[in-house]
Amino acid sequence: MPAKPHKWGFEFFVLCDSKGFSYQFEIYSGQENDQRFRSPNEPDLGASSNIVVRLTRNVPRHKNHRLYFDNFYTSIPLAAYLYKNGILCLGTVRKDRLPNNKIPSDQIIKKDVRGKSYEYLTVFENTPMCVTSWKDNKQVNLLSTYCGSLPILTTNRFDKKFKKKINIDCPTVIKEYNRFMGGVDLLDSLIGRYKIRMRSRKWYMRIFYHLIDTSIVNSWLLYKRSQTQLGKPSKYTLADWRKSLAFTLTKTGIVQTPTRGRPSLESNIKKQNRTRPTPRPTQDIRTDNIGHFINYNEKKGRCKFPNCKGYTNYHCRKCKVYLCVKSKGVCFTNYHIK
Repeated sequence: MPAKPHKWGFEFFVLCDSKGFSYQFEIYSGQENDQRFRSPNEPDLGASSNIVVRLTRNVPRHKNHRLYFDNFYTSIPLAAYLYKNGILCLGTVRKDRLPNNKIPSDQIIKKDVRGKSYEYLTVFENTPMCVTSWKDNKQVNLLSTYCGSLPILTTNRFDKKFKKKINIDCPTVIKEYNRFMGGVDLLDSLIGRYKIRMRSRKWYMRIFYHLIDTSIVNSWLLYKRSQTQLGKPSKYTLADWRKSLAFTLTKTGIVQTPTRGRPSLESNIKKQNRTRPTPRPTQDIRTDNIGHFINYNEKKGRCKFPNCKGYTNYHCRKCKVYLCVKSKGVCFTNYHIK
């Protein structure tokens, strides 16, 4: 695809929210519009609009959910179909997809001042629609079933002539589009920061790695959402979240058996010189009930159970932390169940 940053690869069509959370996706194969793969009550709205129809199959109907997309998908029949199903929409639109439109030509728009806008109202199959044309650096056309140009707001733009930022008029529909559009780009940005870069000759492995990256980003966004609802700050950045997840997956459900044979003198010296603190295991590792055995160490250490200030010679073989086992083993037991 010559117009895309990555011209070669697999194409994904993704349904995201404004925060970048992925709800549904579709991999382009060239056979999606075949009649065999279309649901019984779904209309044929064209190749690009049919993508939106398929991705919104699981969106609840008549809940006034709002859908945003760019001019590759937007069409009048698509807006009417979504409106009849109780889904509002807003998207940039191409002039050739608006039959008999009265939008001024590019020659007329060039003569207008920056910030000039035009608004046109119409009804198609009992669906009210609003088309707004606004001049920024270039002409921008938007189609909406719930939002128009009023009230006219202002926005900052850089003026090359005066070499400074100026305030120009901006329709409400432009602000609305810029506020909620871009969830897919945000998802791509989050995935691209720490994506899996393992090479493989198997073409399907690249898709598999991409799905893993998407799942990790989704889980991190859910974590941030839950922390916000609880009124707590998010302790993990995306990088820390990936590290914690990788560490948990390598330890959860695994029994660590001691190596057989007598340890060498060299390994003992390395262990004695190691002074870095051992990282505490995550909750998933602590509570998996697999391989948590008590080991004795001649050197005492501070018990890692919260609010316990005692010192003990016993530690967990898997978690690698000191825990009291006396007094009925309260610290050791509670540490692995809470």
